Amino acid sequence: MQLTNETVAMLKLFTEALEDSFTMPEIVQRLADMLDYNLDALVGPKSSNLKVENGEEYGWRPKQMLAEIVDVYLNLKDKTAFHRAVARDGRSYKPSNFTKAMTIMQRYALKSPEQLQEWEKLGNLIQAAREADEQEEQDYGDIPDELCDPLMATLMEDPVILPRSRVTLDRSTIRSHLLSDPNDPFNRTPLKIEDVIPDVEMKARIEAFKAEKRGKKNGEASAAVEGEPMDTSG
Repeated sequence: MQLTNETVAMLKLFTEALEDSFTMPEIVQRLADMLDYNLDALVGPKSSNLKVENGEEYGWRPKQMLAEIVDVYLNLKDKTAFHRAVARDGRSYKPSNFTKAMTIMQRYALKSPEQLQEWEKLGNLIQAAREADEQEEQDYGDIPDELCDPLMATLMEDPVILPRSRVTLDRSTIRSHLLSDPNDPFNRTPLKIEDVIPDVEMKARIEAFKAEKRGKKNGEASAAVEGEPMDTSG
């Protein structure tokens, strides 16, 4: 518990001072997943399992931990990349956890009214990011496998080629992998991020795919508008 408390305290300090570093593509999803997991543990459906006898003796202070985890979220409240990362956490993110956390913080006066307003606004921004992602997924429909990251199974944004295995994947994916393993994930040869090669051809194919889907959607929207009868009742 001492190590956990110190880790959360450091995250609170560092995200306040270095918010841009914590919203880099190779970091932000890991951070969002960790925060969502802990928020779910503290306020989610299974939070009652965390009851500990003589918790203070072991340094178990759940209200304080909740307050500090909320601080980490709020330190990154203005970062669109963070909103997206939280929304894309399919394991632990639940809008209801934000509502439950708000109720607990109000009940025990863990945050000021201004901070509670910021928390509510952040929850709404994340929910909007989730809805935008779902809409984009519907707009794109079935994405060709060759345009998807082989590890994340999502549409690549910045495809790069690994020099030894010659596999193409998203730059953010390989950056994240190299934080914990300095080897090519496909053939285990040593690899540095400086060695990857931009896949210009794949990038062009992805942009063409997006443009085609956007054009189709805009065309359908225009057709729907043009097909509406004029309202002459006024």
